[in-house]
Amino acid sequence: MKRQLSAREIILLGLLLVLALVGGYLLLYYMPMTNEQERMENQAVLCEEQLQAAQIRLEDKRRMERELEEIFAADPDPLGIAPYDNLQPVMFELNAILQSTQEYSLSFGTVDTEQSIVRRRISLSFTSGSYEQAKAVLQQLHDSAYRCMLDDLRLSLDNGQRGDVTVNGSIVFFEYIPAAQRG
Repeated sequence: MKRQLSAREIILLGLLLVLALVGGYLLLYYMPMTNEQERMENQAVLCEEQLQAAQIRLEDKRRMERELEEIFAADPDPLGIAPYDNLQPVMFELNAILQSTQEYSLSFGTVDTEQSIVRRRISLSFTSGSYEQAKAVLQQLHDSAYRCMLDDLRLSLDNGQRGDVTVNGSIVFFEYIPAAQRG
């Protein structure tokens, strides 16, 4: 025996069918599409940030290239870093600069190597007849033909009749080890 569905049951079945269709639409279509759209928007934002970072790097690179062009235009032969094991030419350079002093002494420290750059530290002490002479010697050391850095300088004035100036400090010379020699 087949029984007829009442109006109330038909309405409830209709509501159930509508809820099933809406739920299926939400679960099977709307939610995945919304998640995919959100993922794509996040990816677009990330790509935009990467593009902006690349544009900033490109502008920085162009700025540095312009600065290098200006430097090379002003000085077509800039000072380079001497090759490794440059001690003998450095000694000749130091002797030529320091021979104008009254007396000097040098003490060689250890050689520090970091990747392809070598730092050769030399402790130095010299005495000059005046502050201007000491300053001139320090300027010559700074402007040396070899890349160097004056470090930990101390000047002391002789309060006696002569007015000598004694300079103590260190100078660090930089040298380059080519890849073939690094081993």
